[in-house]
Amino acid sequence: MVYHLIHIKNAAISEADMDELEKVFERVAEYFSLLAEPSRLKIMHCLCDGERSVNDVVASSSLTQANASRHLNLLYRAGVLGRRREGSQVFYRVVDPNFTNLCRTVCVSIASREEGTAADREGLLRLGKDLAPRR
Repeated sequence: MVYHLIHIKNAAISEADMDELEKVFERVAEYFSLLAEPSRLKIMHCLCDGERSVNDVVASSSLTQANASRHLNLLYRAGVLGRRREGSQVFYRVVDPNFTNLCRTVCVSIASREEGTAADREGLLRLGKDLAPRR
């Protein structure tokens, strides 16, 4: 039904359908909001090569332990990351490849624009390449 609702054009939409469509838009906006925090983008960059411990994420991202843990937990609760415990360490990995693909697409899109410095474009393209699926 969601697919049908999104593809309705200029047709009369019932109040029930409009309510469902509003819920869909809210969920999509929540998903996109995960990309709106640079700390979470740093974390995704750290995890794009595979599973890493919280300590590794902290070291790679220059975030504090508390800040990294907060963002990792948020991404986990959103279904973007998976986690497992091994002894006293917690390891995280990307379980939603769509999120990584979305990050990559946005980075490449922004880098391809004329705006910004060459260094900005290079950094975004490098991030886009880092987030590319591994074969």
